[in-house]
Amino acid sequence: MAQTNTELRKVRAGSVWLGGTKTKQHVRDFSFIVDEPEKLGGTDAGPTPLEYVMGAFNGCLLVVIEIVAREQQFHYEDIVLSSYGTVDRRGLFGTADVSLHFQEVVNDIEFISSESPERLQQLQAEVTKRCPMYNLYVDAGIQVQLNWSIKAQ
Repeated sequence: MAQTNTELRKVRAGSVWLGGTKTKQHVRDFSFIVDEPEKLGGTDAGPTPLEYVMGAFNGCLLVVIEIVAREQQFHYEDIVLSSYGTVDRRGLFGTADVSLHFQEVVNDIEFISSESPERLQQLQAEVTKRCPMYNLYVDAGIQVQLNWSIKAQ
């Protein structure tokens, strides 16, 4: 008999095709639209899949930052975060044999805090070790650049 690991959890999503590039995604009690811009044949009714992935990356970082900051007693008043990923669209269009996912991801975070740069490095090291989306990018061979800084309160 197989042993059950209560630490393992399935993350589920259901999808409904709404025509063209537009789909409705269902996750737990939530739903959201995924689409492409009009220039790619969509109706621009929602973010693209890669835009959702980038938003998920930011959200994942913020969740893990909160968890680790609490554990390390790293205090901050606010966080200003932005990220972008570079994609070679020739792969999607079939005009070149290039990777279809992000080539690189750049993440900028400014912490409003009185913590030291050394404490920020400790926080960043633990967050990158424990953030699922960060590790998904790294394991896919995507270059991830983290530009984290502190702005004094």
